Amino acid sequence: MKFLVRCSYLEIYNEEIHDLLVDVPKGKEHKKLELKEDPDKGVFVKDLSQGMVTSIPEIEKAMTFGTLNRKTASTNMNLESSRSHSIFTIYIETAEMVEGE
Repeated sequence: MKFLVRCSYLEIYNEEIHDLLVDVPKGKEHKKLELKEDPDKGVFVKDLSQGMVTSIPEIEKAMTFGTLNRKTASTNMNLESSRSHSIFTIYIETAEMVEGE
Protein backbone atom coordinates (compact mmCIF):
# COMPACT_ATOMS: atom_id res chain seq x y z
CA MET A 1 0.00 0.00 0.00
CA LYS A 2 1.07 3.58 -0.69
CA PHE A 3 -0.26 6.46 1.37
CA LEU A 4 -0.67 10.16 0.66
CA VAL A 5 -1.43 12.24 3.76
CA ARG A 6 -2.47 15.89 3.57
CA CYS A 7 -3.93 18.32 6.08
CA SER A 8 -5.92 21.55 6.09
CA TYR A 9 -6.84 23.96 8.87
CA LEU A 10 -9.60 26.52 8.67
CA GLU A 11 -11.12 29.09 10.98
CA ILE A 12 -14.68 30.37 11.07
CA TYR A 13 -14.74 33.87 12.52
CA ASN A 14 -17.68 36.29 12.27
CA GLU A 15 -19.28 34.01 9.66
CA GLU A 16 -16.16 34.21 7.49
CA ILE A 17 -13.87 31.29 6.60
CA HIS A 18 -10.08 31.75 6.67
CA ASP A 19 -7.22 29.38 5.76
CA LEU A 20 -4.95 29.05 8.80
CA LEU A 21 -2.12 27.34 6.90
CA VAL A 22 -1.47 30.34 4.65
CA ASP A 23 1.33 32.60 5.86
CA VAL A 24 -0.13 36.12 6.04
CA PRO A 25 2.17 39.04 6.92
CA LYS A 26 1.50 40.74 10.27
CA GLY A 27 -1.12 43.46 9.97
CA LYS A 28 -2.72 41.85 6.90
CA GLU A 29 -6.01 39.99 6.88
CA HIS A 30 -6.53 36.40 5.78
CA LYS A 31 -8.35 36.05 2.47
CA LYS A 32 -12.04 35.25 3.00
CA LEU A 33 -12.89 31.82 1.54
CA GLU A 34 -16.25 30.63 0.24
CA LEU A 35 -18.29 27.58 1.18
CA LYS A 36 -19.44 25.76 -1.97
CA GLU A 37 -21.51 22.72 -2.84
CA ASP A 38 -20.85 20.36 -5.73
CA PRO A 39 -22.98 17.34 -6.72
CA ASP A 40 -19.85 15.15 -6.95
CA LYS A 41 -17.67 16.54 -4.11
CA GLY A 42 -20.39 17.63 -1.70
CA VAL A 43 -19.83 20.68 0.49
CA PHE A 44 -16.29 22.11 0.41
CA VAL A 45 -14.31 25.30 1.02
CA LYS A 46 -13.11 26.81 -2.26
CA ASP A 47 -9.34 27.52 -2.40
CA LEU A 48 -8.61 25.95 1.01
CA SER A 49 -4.98 24.82 0.99
CA GLN A 50 -3.96 21.25 1.75
CA GLY A 51 -0.36 20.62 2.75
CA MET A 52 1.30 17.25 2.25
CA VAL A 53 2.71 15.76 5.46
CA THR A 54 4.90 12.69 5.93
CA SER A 55 5.14 12.33 9.71
CA ILE A 56 3.41 13.06 13.00
CA PRO A 57 5.85 15.93 13.76
CA GLU A 58 4.93 17.56 10.42
CA ILE A 59 1.23 17.30 11.30
CA GLU A 60 1.95 18.84 14.71
CA LYS A 61 3.98 21.63 13.06
CA ALA A 62 1.07 22.45 10.70
CA MET A 63 -1.37 22.46 13.61
CA THR A 64 0.87 24.74 15.69
CA PHE A 65 1.38 27.12 12.75
CA GLY A 66 -2.38 27.34 12.15
CA THR A 67 -3.20 27.73 15.82
CA LEU A 68 -0.88 30.73 16.03
CA ASN A 69 -2.81 32.29 13.11
CA ARG A 70 -6.17 32.08 14.89
CA LYS A 71 -7.98 35.23 15.96
CA THR A 72 -7.82 35.90 19.69
CA ALA A 73 -9.08 38.70 21.88
CA SER A 74 -9.45 39.27 25.58
CA THR A 75 -12.66 38.60 27.47
CA ASN A 76 -13.56 38.97 31.14
CA MET A 77 -12.85 35.27 31.64
CA ASN A 78 -9.76 34.77 29.44
CA LEU A 79 -7.08 37.21 28.23
CA GLU A 80 -6.40 35.31 25.00
CA SER A 81 -9.72 33.69 24.25
CA SER A 82 -10.23 32.38 20.75
CA ARG A 83 -13.05 34.25 19.08
CA SER A 84 -13.52 31.60 16.41
CA HIS A 85 -14.15 27.96 15.63
CA SER A 86 -11.54 25.92 13.80
CA ILE A 87 -11.40 22.64 11.90
CA PHE A 88 -8.16 20.71 11.39
CA THR A 89 -8.61 17.93 8.83
CA ILE A 90 -6.30 15.07 7.92
CA TYR A 91 -6.87 13.49 4.50
CA ILE A 92 -5.52 9.99 3.87
CA GLU A 93 -5.44 8.50 0.38
CA THR A 94 -4.34 4.94 -0.21
CA ALA A 95 -3.30 3.10 -3.34
CA GLU A 96 -2.66 -0.60 -3.59
CA MET A 97 0.54 -1.51 -5.35
CA VAL A 98 0.19 -4.43 -7.76
CA GLU A 99 3.18 -6.70 -8.41
CA GLY A 100 4.51 -6.62 -11.95
CA GLU A 101 3.39 -3.07 -12.72
